[in-house]
Amino acid sequence: MILTQCPSCRTLFRLDEEGLDSCGGAVRCGQCGAVFQAEVYRINEDGTAATSPVPRARRRWPLALLATVLTLTLAAQILYLTRDRIASFRVMRPVIRALCGQGRCRLQHPAALSDYRLSHPQVDLGTKNGLLHIHAELINAAPFRQSLPLLSVTLLGPSHAILARANYQEQAYLRHPQASLAARKAARVQLLLHIPSNASGYRLALFPTRQE
Repeated sequence: MILTQCPSCRTLFRLDEEGLDSCGGAVRCGQCGAVFQAEVYRINEDGTAATSPVPRARRRWPLALLATVLTLTLAAQILYLTRDRIASFRVMRPVIRALCGQGRCRLQHPAALSDYRLSHPQVDLGTKNGLLHIHAELINAAPFRQSLPLLSVTLLGPSHAILARANYQEQAYLRHPQASLAARKAARVQLLLHIPSNASGYRLALFPTRQE
């Protein structure tokens, strides 16, 4: 049992603590009808105000709020890290684009660059004629259609020093240019470049075309 006092009419009440739990600690005064928290206005037997604990319902909300914030933060981090993969699905791309517009994140094109690879590359490095002739197959191993990457060509000289580097869009390196490549399909790469006479090696790499 606890002793509490109505803050409106100062009427004293003795209440059962178990009954208070069922109503969240709120009680209605039988004299004036005021509703108040019994624990907040609890008093000692000698009539002095008691130092009452914060009601249970009020103790729980900070923990619930913290759990909600942590859950939303984790969800936002997962969404940020996987935004390119999620955006690869046509139905989800407008949603991810809108969210990125609010949060200033960027989407990569193509959505899954790691699923692109150059297969069977054949490169003729003709230093005498100053030509570099590249033949290969560009394969999209992703289970969805995606935009085409940049083909980066790096020319190397003596001691593997970098002489020049250039990035080429699909219009330059595809034998039959197209805007995108279907799932698990290949496109023929054909690129002819004029190079310095002291070029002795090369490197090929794929990069995103842009970010939005």
